Amino acid sequence: MKGNSRQALVADIGGTHARFAISDIDELTVTNFAVFRCNMFTSLKAAIEAYMGSVPHRPAMASFAIAGPVTEGELRLTNLPWSFTRDDLRRATGAERLHVVNDFEALALSLPYLTAHDLHKLGGGEPAEGRPRVVLGPGTGLGVAGLVAAPSGWVGMPTEGGHVSFPVESGEELEIVEQIRAGEGHLSAERLISGPGLSRLYAALAKKRGRHVEPRSVQEIVERGLAKEDPLAELALQLFVKWLGRFAGDVALLYGAGGGVYLGGGIAPRILDLLATDAFRGAFLSKGRLFSFLERLPVQVIKSQDAGLRGAAVALSAAIPV
Repeated sequence: MKGNSRQALVADIGGTHARFAISDIDELTVTNFAVFRCNMFTSLKAAIEAYMGSVPHRPAMASFAIAGPVTEGELRLTNLPWSFTRDDLRRATGAERLHVVNDFEALALSLPYLTAHDLHKLGGGEPAEGRPRVVLGPGTGLGVAGLVAAPSGWVGMPTEGGHVSFPVESGEELEIVEQIRAGEGHLSAERLISGPGLSRLYAALAKKRGRHVEPRSVQEIVERGLAKEDPLAELALQLFVKWLGRFAGDVALLYGAGGGVYLGGGIAPRILDLLATDAFRGAFLSKGRLFSFLERLPVQVIKSQDAGLRGAAVALSAAIPV
């Protein structure tokens, strides 16, 4: 590492996993990578302390990508009962300079730096130069962010797009969705197109068929469905993939994402074979007169576990120019 490198602690804090690394924020190198399950800790401070005890030094800068809105004052994760302030993060890390960014905004900022090794292409053509890109994906929640070109370079556009209302397209879907909604006034896309959503869908399908089943984790449903050991898990995954494709097509239209659609989050890399089927592609393209526009868009899955960390480094480098 060069003596004049600008090293920083970078972190990607989601609802299930907390990822940490040390990065040269100009070269975007990532070293000392570690990933922890969030349920191992009672607070983000505890997770930071566990990581910092494993690295040889404390960088003077830090950048955190968090799964929640980035506001002034107290910060809260959307799907985890952790809250903290920027001063809390400074004290825990020892960093003199700190930057906080939304986790999917960080993923969006990483897109220009991802290589073919980091991605798995599902279909479409080549990205149009300078056109908007969008990244979305199910994990503990459903994240959405855009990347648009500006005179100063690429700009990340964080959103709360996962909380839009979920659309249904058939009476059968409506029956399933109404059962999951259970009288609540609003059913967001995230309630269904996420890890917890997949578990809800599995339970709803069982109830619809008059079957009593034990609650299953996302990992169990994915494993049993892919192995074709459980017809309910297979059906749940088929519907999940279809709904993800529909949502991805909607987001692509909202952004005019000629630069491509990227699937992030923890679930997409585990179901690549299902995403390559007509269930996903057909739902993605099923937008009437806009079929031909969507057909051209490259759709890719982000396989890399450190893309969010690289995006956090990009955000910090832009916030603290040389």
